[in-house]
Amino acid sequence: MPILSGKLLVPVDVIVDSREASKNQDIVEGLRSRGLRVAVQELEAGDYYLLATDPSKALLVERKTVIDFANSIRDNRVWDQAKRLREAAAREGIKPVIVLEGWLGLVEKRTRWNIAAVLRVIDELVLDWGIPVIPTHNKQATIAWLAAKARSLGRTEEKRVVRLRVEKKPMSLAERILYVAEGLVGPTLARRLLERFGTLRRIANASVQELMSVRGIGEKRAREIYLIFNTEWNSVSGEVDKN
Repeated sequence: MPILSGKLLVPVDVIVDSREASKNQDIVEGLRSRGLRVAVQELEAGDYYLLATDPSKALLVERKTVIDFANSIRDNRVWDQAKRLREAAAREGIKPVIVLEGWLGLVEKRTRWNIAAVLRVIDELVLDWGIPVIPTHNKQATIAWLAAKARSLGRTEEKRVVRLRVEKKPMSLAERILYVAEGLVGPTLARRLLERFGTLRRIANASVQELMSVRGIGEKRAREIYLIFNTEWNSVSGEVDKN
């Protein structure tokens, strides 16, 4: 599936996902007020598609406030979201980026988490997933960065959406196993789990103490993994439906 749900009739600088635009019309207007040509359209992944005269330099940008980011870490959605962003960008031959908007200290203040835990997620995204994380201190700073970056990517009339016309290579069995494990804990810990236990079945059957024997997995993370494999789905289906 391509990132865009339809064809663009004219060259633009920025494509804003329709869901993002409906919640943040001020960002759309802020970009337009800076002289950028903006289109609103449904995107498969990401919130902002910054086009470039050199298609390989185009960016697919996911915008997250620090509280959104904390919530995605809490319910373990962050890795699935990162995977979809990276895969969608790879299919188009462009680069994925996450904009992290707001003061990180707010996460520590609101959740009382150790800020090091949040920074560890960021360093995995940057170092292991290859997704740059750009910090902005508020929405106006996000608009300023998006506008400056879009202008740096070339003249509007020379920008086009260029899709790769190749079939995506199907994942091997090993890649599919790793894909499932990454959905639990991210790429680094996924490999450590598989190296320690060998199969997904053994991970699923492991006790909390056995899971804690893997470097980087503390008691809280171990219990989360254990519960994923040992909680009756029907007992949490109401919670799933709410999300």
